[in-house]
Amino acid sequence: MGLGSQGVIGEYKSGTQIIPADRLDLSIDDIIDYLNVDRMMLVMLLSKIGKKKVDEMEHSWWTQEKKADWVLLDANPEGGNWAGGAAVDGDIDIKNATDAWLFAVGDVVMLPHIDLTTQYLVTGVSSTTLSLLTVDNTTTKDFSANPNSDKYIFRVSTSFEEGSGKGTIKSEAPTKVYNMVQIFQTPMGLTTTAQHVKYRGTDEWTKQAYERAIDHEFDIEKQFFFGMRAANTTGLTNGVYQQHFMGGLTDATIGAQNTDSQASLTQKEWTTWLSTWLKYARSPLAFLGELIFEALSFWAEAKLQLVRSEDTLGMAIGRYTDPFGKEVMFTPHRELLSGSYAGYEARGLAFGVDISDLEYRYLDGLDTHVAVDIQDPDLKQKIDEWRSWVTLKIGNGKRHGILEDVAAYT
Repeated sequence: MGLGSQGVIGEYKSGTQIIPADRLDLSIDDIIDYLNVDRMMLVMLLSKIGKKKVDEMEHSWWTQEKKADWVLLDANPEGGNWAGGAAVDGDIDIKNATDAWLFAVGDVVMLPHIDLTTQYLVTGVSSTTLSLLTVDNTTTKDFSANPNSDKYIFRVSTSFEEGSGKGTIKSEAPTKVYNMVQIFQTPMGLTTTAQHVKYRGTDEWTKQAYERAIDHEFDIEKQFFFGMRAANTTGLTNGVYQQHFMGGLTDATIGAQNTDSQASLTQKEWTTWLSTWLKYARSPLAFLGELIFEALSFWAEAKLQLVRSEDTLGMAIGRYTDPFGKEVMFTPHRELLSGSYAGYEARGLAFGVDISDLEYRYLDGLDTHVAVDIQDPDLKQKIDEWRSWVTLKIGNGKRHGILEDVAAYT
């Protein structure tokens, strides 16, 4: 970096590079102090757990749930003998025809809104109508005086006569779920002259490669959270090839199913959302916006106790136990969930994820890599590019939750 007649760099003194510039010596520290570079919390976590390859741009998997035991009744379900008063048998109508397959002759059911002491045998199924008989064939029931709106029938078990034939096979069909592989590209480049600029322990090119790698990985993480799944036969960039977009946790089709919105969050509302999300999560972890983390600290301080030897005021909230005894780890994501997105308050966002249910997937042979020397021929510039062909597997959306639109807490 010699300038004119002043010559080259003269010396290092106390870790500082002395650069002669005309008649003025510029003293520049040659160590770069980076800020907020380790900010890809979810990507780094999934990378440590392990990555798996996929072979096509559309990545598919299956989900299946246990058959329902509680089925919603029609608004006025009584029919047959029960429509007129007390009887040992009668008809009950369920609300949705798609639930009728859950019942068959020989099933034992209960009507908890009537009482918890009587069981009924299903003797017939027709469309949305179930024919029932009290199991002792003696007890009579009168449904006419009972409110039935938003009530349920509870399927308990089966019962067959000695020497009877086979029962009815019932099984939930698995559901195919898919996501798209998205191509991420982050170029880096500089002139061949600037390529030789030196810093302490690194050159300008290595510095650029490191910084662009950070940006590249953070792009992937942001798509993991906010991606919208889409595929275009004709791409939207050059209009020649196919183009794909990866769905993330906010995607309405494959993302978090336990969503809630609270403008002014109370501790009870927080606990309700948390318990709903944690019901099925196996390895839960919550990424919290700044405002929600402040709320947790505020509520916890009401329980803060100090002793004479204590020299720290405040509480570090790292874990939380819901009313059902399930524990979840918390971490504030102050790089991603801070500030506002065009009026949308990111500080009031919380993502509840089941880490065991998320997988970082990449197209075979095309995980994060560098495409080198992609500059035009004879161009006095060096250009490389970070590239990743990545998708996210969100096993079952019911294991994940989102709390959004929190603008305040009480």
